[in-house]
Amino acid sequence: MGRLKKRNKRMDIKSAITTPFNKIPPHLFVAISGWISKIIIASVQIISIRALLSYLGEDRYAVYAIAFSIVSWSALTELSIGTSLQNFISESRAKNENYDKYLKACLQIIIILFVIFSIVIIFISNPVQNIIFRKFTNISEIQTTHIILTGAMIYLAYALTFPVYKVYYALHKGYVSNFLQALSAIISMAAIVIFKRHYPEGHSITTALIIFTLPLFLCAAPLFIKIFASYLPRIFEFDIKTIKNIFIRAVKFHSITIFTLIFLQTDYLVMSQTLKPADIVTYSIFMKVFMFIVFIYIAVLAAVWPVFSEMYVRKEFNQIKSMIKKYNLLVLILSIAGTAFIYIFSPVIIKILAPGTQIDASPLLILMFGIFILLRCYCDTFLTFLQSINALRTLFIYMPFQIALNASAQYFLSKNYGVKGILAGLIISLVLTAFWILPLKTKAVLKTELP
Repeated sequence: MGRLKKRNKRMDIKSAITTPFNKIPPHLFVAISGWISKIIIASVQIISIRALLSYLGEDRYAVYAIAFSIVSWSALTELSIGTSLQNFISESRAKNENYDKYLKACLQIIIILFVIFSIVIIFISNPVQNIIFRKFTNISEIQTTHIILTGAMIYLAYALTFPVYKVYYALHKGYVSNFLQALSAIISMAAIVIFKRHYPEGHSITTALIIFTLPLFLCAAPLFIKIFASYLPRIFEFDIKTIKNIFIRAVKFHSITIFTLIFLQTDYLVMSQTLKPADIVTYSIFMKVFMFIVFIYIAVLAAVWPVFSEMYVRKEFNQIKSMIKKYNLLVLILSIAGTAFIYIFSPVIIKILAPGTQIDASPLLILMFGIFILLRCYCDTFLTFLQSINALRTLFIYMPFQIALNASAQYFLSKNYGVKGILAGLIISLVLTAFWILPLKTKAVLKTELP
């Protein structure tokens, strides 16, 4: 009898602990873990600036910043297979259907992509390196080391294991993905501190690039093996219809990914041709500080993406409208509060992150960063919803114009206005395209679907 009472007491305690949390929607747990993860990642990126500047020096840091930006383009090799897979899993879950066939097809596609893009990277990396860094002739490592090849191959491996994170998001277990991404950032930070301490005369751009790319792959690989290893015995059993369905949808998503990446990465390509190293450092520092705001908000959107998908399948359109309004209010609060905070503490930020450098921290520069972040996050809300329901046609129409407008505006304005010209190009291109097109498309979709 005494044992039964103790067991019942333990069960009561367990129930008291778990019941309040069971009432919280799973996507909120994912969002909270995403906030923590993004805060850690953003903090590491910000703190690492000082370590990298000290380890590399200003000119080499400028090369590193450009190289990492170029290497990040290897993310394109995944062809958005993970996003396509996530939506198929979410739709299957909403209909209580099995989704094993999608996982196996995804693995088959990934293996083929790795072989193809490995060959492509090997052939194009050196020409790209010679073109991009032709102005940095004073740095011998550019002529003697395969900087882009090394970083791009590591990032390729990471990009093609990334779909496993999307699987966990679709299962409302994105907190696992968030934890591993935060862990990779912590490993990178620890590694650069160790190298700086024990190899103070190293100054290797390639080493710095490896430190901030390899942990990304190493943290994703075990999870990838756990999810996909069971399908290896059937790797040559091809379900052409499923592969086709995943790939066709993925290509559509990938077109959006390419447009988005080109839009967001054009800045460093333009700066490598128009700005001095000191200006590139200024832009890089403040962009990483402001990206702290974006990271926090993207964590919310990543968690709510599968929720949007499932709600749309269940035709819960009024709830979707309400969620979008709440998230836009959050965008406004985060952007205003974040910009004010960065403006007030900008002298401290510069002193901590880049001591001894000449950084332009004018109120206008900080305000322009804040406006860009506000516009980007606002547009991302609608972009996430439209992608979650596979409504992509409108994006194909306006994004090429957005990219062309952004690139031309950044190039010509940066020649006369420096870093402010880069930001002006970003702001102008968003205001004239996504800022009004995406809300109108979202309104039209929800209005059409309502009875």
